[in-house]
Amino acid sequence: MNYTRLSEKKKVEIDILLKQGLSMRKVANILKISHSTISRYKARKIIGRKDKIHAKYEVFIKYLYDHYDRRNKSIAVCVHLFKKKYQYAPSVSVKQVYNWINNGKIEIKREGTCYKKRRKQSLTNGMMRHTLWNLQNKTILPISLRPKYIEKRDELGHLEIDSIVGKRTEYQLIICIVDRCTRRVWLIKAEYKQEYYINKLIYDYIIKNNITVKSITIDNGLEFNVLGITAKKLGVKLYKCDPYCSFQRGTNERMNAIVRRYIPKGYSLKMIPQRYLDDISFNINSMPRKMFDFKSSFDIEMKR
Repeated sequence: MNYTRLSEKKKVEIDILLKQGLSMRKVANILKISHSTISRYKARKIIGRKDKIHAKYEVFIKYLYDHYDRRNKSIAVCVHLFKKKYQYAPSVSVKQVYNWINNGKIEIKREGTCYKKRRKQSLTNGMMRHTLWNLQNKTILPISLRPKYIEKRDELGHLEIDSIVGKRTEYQLIICIVDRCTRRVWLIKAEYKQEYYINKLIYDYIIKNNITVKSITIDNGLEFNVLGITAKKLGVKLYKCDPYCSFQRGTNERMNAIVRRYIPKGYSLKMIPQRYLDDISFNINSMPRKMFDFKSSFDIEMKR
């Protein structure tokens, strides 16, 4: 059989097509050559690069082989000591050494290094599992998709949730939960704004107080970033308002104004206990309201 060497043009074409992510067989079909030719060309190229590395950094690589010990001399230590001892010899960074190890260009194996290679976490593992579930089951939706019957306020359990802040220099805040139908309010003291902490706080409070939940509407506050976990556990939909559209949570905004009668804006929340917030909630829920023909939220809830 007659064999022909790859021309420089063919080599460039192979490199370009391989960089585009095509397989060796696909590249072979496009260029009308054997896929084994491409395989051998690729292997020779890697070996050639390895030889160049060993020629240029011969002293550096020999030092690594002689001094590296995963028990007491890491790659970083060896690189530091080499640069200190051989100031004029060619050397590379610690990251480049690890790139050589990962690509098999030097004899040190990844398994023999001080640190294990981190595995990429799948989206379906751990705390990210609920995100995939939310996407598949449409748990978190924009407020434009909220059903019209919720607007009528004829049914218990459609909640709006917002936060009330105190002094700007403090972490404490109040979580305000309001039922759209009865305007009944629940206030929860939170020590800081961490989203997973807030999510657990709200879920535990709802379960403990046996609050009826059929939907939840929230704003775009960072503290509610993972409230979809609570929605998932309760089996309800969570609706997010549009940015800078507080009127879409009018019930919450009005209730916040009433709570501010007891806790003025800028007032420190640090020393306010949960018991005091429960007293405020009871007073507001017992308050006669003109919209209910001067009945309280408790009265309306009993009729429902």
